[in-house]
Amino acid sequence: MSFEFLLPLGLLGLLGIVALIIIYIIRPNYLVQHIPSTYVWKLSLRYKKRRLPTSKLRNILLFLCQVFILASIAGILAQPALVQHNASDRNDVIAIIDSSASMYAETNGETRFMRAVDEVIDLATETFAKGGMVSVIVADGDPEDYLSRRVAPAASAQLLSELRALRDDEQACYYGTSDIAAAMKLTEKVLEENPAADIYLYTDEVYDETYAEQLEERRNIHIRNVNDASEWNGAVLGASVEIVDTYCELTVEIASYNMTREMDLYVEVSGPDVTPLTLDKKPIVIVKPVFCEKDTVKKIVFRYGNGGDEPDVIYHELGVEERFQTFRSINISLRTGGDSLGADDSFNLYGGTLPVLKVQYASSLHIPANGSDKDNPGPNPFVNGALGMVKNAFSRLRRYDVQITEVQQGKEPALTGFDFYVFEHDMPEQLPTDGVVFLLDPNVGWAGAGISVISVNDFNKTLTSCMANVDNENHFVMNDPNGFRLVPDRIGVSSYKVLTCDPSYDILMTCDSDPVLLVRKDARNQVAVLSFSVHNSTLPREIEMGALFFNLFDYYFPGIVSDYSAEVGGSLEVNSRGETLSATGPAQFSKELTAFPDVVSFSLPGTYTFTSTTWYEQTLAAQVFVKMPAAESDIFRYCESLVEPDKKLAGGDVSTNLIIYLAAALVALAFAEWWLHTHEGR
Repeated sequence: MSFEFLLPLGLLGLLGIVALIIIYIIRPNYLVQHIPSTYVWKLSLRYKKRRLPTSKLRNILLFLCQVFILASIAGILAQPALVQHNASDRNDVIAIIDSSASMYAETNGETRFMRAVDEVIDLATETFAKGGMVSVIVADGDPEDYLSRRVAPAASAQLLSELRALRDDEQACYYGTSDIAAAMKLTEKVLEENPAADIYLYTDEVYDETYAEQLEERRNIHIRNVNDASEWNGAVLGASVEIVDTYCELTVEIASYNMTREMDLYVEVSGPDVTPLTLDKKPIVIVKPVFCEKDTVKKIVFRYGNGGDEPDVIYHELGVEERFQTFRSINISLRTGGDSLGADDSFNLYGGTLPVLKVQYASSLHIPANGSDKDNPGPNPFVNGALGMVKNAFSRLRRYDVQITEVQQGKEPALTGFDFYVFEHDMPEQLPTDGVVFLLDPNVGWAGAGISVISVNDFNKTLTSCMANVDNENHFVMNDPNGFRLVPDRIGVSSYKVLTCDPSYDILMTCDSDPVLLVRKDARNQVAVLSFSVHNSTLPREIEMGALFFNLFDYYFPGIVSDYSAEVGGSLEVNSRGETLSATGPAQFSKELTAFPDVVSFSLPGTYTFTSTTWYEQTLAAQVFVKMPAAESDIFRYCESLVEPDKKLAGGDVSTNLIIYLAAALVALAFAEWWLHTHEGR
């Protein structure tokens, strides 16, 4: 039989005693009070006839009562019990194998993961010889179950065979960060049956020796480190590109762990400044020797122009032949000369050449000239400004190169060859069939678009506010999670076209109960309609003008991927402008997606390619580089503590709960403190 706390975290309540002591120290121990001198004289005579004062003893007793009250509460929270365990407890072991990416570090061809599995095989063999049971957990990014649970000696051959196969499996180790806390939580399934089972953690994380010894003595948790002191790792931790003065500026972060070393950093830019006329342009290759102190991160910046003044940054000025404005891909690699972990020696950057999005804007709107009765025929400067904002935003987001073509007055607009058509006021005779169409203030209906113009509702220069359609107030165009939220009641309208539309449209905004903003996103019939002129509204004076155009573009032209890089264990949002999206990657990774937007998770490092065909037969592709987490490159990283599993009673254990006794003591102490307070002034 042993005395145990079933919930040791409850002992944190003892911190209340410290707070109580601090209160007693800082509180004033005197009271300033003005009294007449005759009262002092009478009081002194009275004290001559009384016994020695007992106030000091009463204060000490009050303090002790309060300390014991707090200690009793902490004890109740910790659930004390007298436990008598089963006789066979000590021959039950649980082995947790850390399978983080850093466990791929190797010495003489043997990885840390292999060494860990070998030690588990030895542990299992020894335990089976004593007649004990063995449980094994492989801790990956989300450990959900045991590799084996409470295997008895009779089934030892099968478990040992599984462990040997695990050792030889090159893909058994995870390339991300293991969730050791979840693995520890998983051990509770065995601890419910046998709370005295020993837990062995085979890992490469470094723990304080004193802490490890205390953990072993207190909770039967044994940490077994599988590092080799001779191991070291040179790593590319990350890289990024930004445009500075029209040229690409490349930033790379590298490090050398457990060794000071000079390494060569190779940068290869494929497809620099690619155009249809320069597809055969040679790659740009840069070799940069970098001296790295042990366990120190170095930042190297490749830029056009003079270097900066940021401390601890190495600047490389790009020569005339090394400068580039766009790229197909950039491969960054570190020539380490043979480090212990090769999975983080390279990094790829994509997204340097943006797909082109062709926009045509045709306007026949006549704008009154200032101080004149004559009209200045379009284009509309407000529409031009909104399109320019979209162009800059999509370039900054590295999604599209928006190219805008404005139809000159008197010229017929093209009906093919563009991705996005904007027709203002006058409508063409037929609907373009190879792109999205945006109708601004249409003067006639359009049967092909399912739109009819019934009449004009004119408020005689009086403004009437628009309203959101309650059924679609959270529609993507109204509330773009990547863009803006439209507020219709900020938009005043003095005149609009009364429309009828077929049911395939989503009505987003109304005015005087009539639809004024409609969108449709059918497979080959994608149309947006705004039934009033921006000159007959307050739209150009509000943020809603640019927000509307941005949200429309984001709705009809989502990026294939939300980013061009990710980490193992992470995910990216993907989208398509067509019916499907195919994804391919390392180790025969293949996936066909049909519902958008969707999320793709990554369990292996490498390059993933996403390809889709738009509704208008255009093929679009994007590449994403997935790397192991940067923290895993530090192959001797220090960890302060482990998340300990809750220790529970086995079904056959006998326990005596001591909470009732502590509760009785708490009531008695509370009564004693109350009695001392009531007699404090006597």
